[in-house]
Formats: sequence, structure tokens, C-alpha cells
Amino acid sequence: MRQLSHEGWMHNRGRLLTASFLTKTLYVDWRVGARHFLDLLVDGDVANNQLNWQWMAGTGTDSRPNRVLNPVTQAKRYDPDGAYVRRWVPELAALEGRLVHEPWKLQGFDRAALGDYPDPIVELSDGLARFRQGRSGDSAGG
Repeated sequence: MRQLSHEGWMHNRGRLLTASFLTKTLYVDWRVGARHFLDLLVDGDVANNQLNWQWMAGTGTDSRPNRVLNPVTQAKRYDPDGAYVRRWVPELAALEGRLVHEPWKLQGFDRAALGDYPDPIVELSDGLARFRQGRSGDSAGG
């Protein structure tokens, strides 16, 4: 989100991760995220932006409405050395290797060295379980 605010741009992978997290983990209406992105994107296109947000939210004619992207798994896969995280989250720049992807797991002195870096607002596993529980009662499937 810092990159989007600073540059008016974010790689498609980041856009998808944000949309997945907002809509399926935090239960934020996709239109809120779509509006925010469209306000900030220098390459913002109404059709592309709105349809990508709908697709990630699993609304409309999506063949995989239960798709949920895990931001930690994705970060480890696509930013294995943490360079992207360190660039946009300078509070974590001193962390070595993959520690940068899960700083909330640090203990003791290492955790204290982060200062007031916040804990996650939701555990990803809890968010996924809540999403799956909500989807299991959805007889329409979409």
C-alpha cells in the first residue's frame, strides 16, 4: 500500500494479494478497495480495476470463488530474499532473510528491536477458517 501511495502503481501480484486479503480475510466489500485503488493508480482503468477486484472477491461468474491468496506464502515464493518488503517497510530492513516475512513471530530482544511494530490484525489461519466457514453455508456457491 505504501508503494501504491508513493508511485501510483503496484505489481499485479500485489494488487491480487491486497484484494484477497481485504475481501476474504477482513471481509471488506470489494468496492471499497476498488475505489481506493482507482483513486491512486496512475494506470487505473475502470473496467480492469473493478473486474479484477470482483474476480478476486469471488463475485459474479468466477469459476473459483473460494480462491484465497496467503500473503506470507506468496511473499516467500515471489520475494524470497525480502528485498521488496525491505524497500517498502523500512522498519523491517534490518531483519535477515525470510524473517522479514513474519516479523510478528520474533521473540525477546529481536522482537523488541522492532520497536512498536504492530502484531497482525488477524491471524491468517483464523481469517481463512472464517472465510471457509462462511462459504460452506452459501448454497448458491457464488
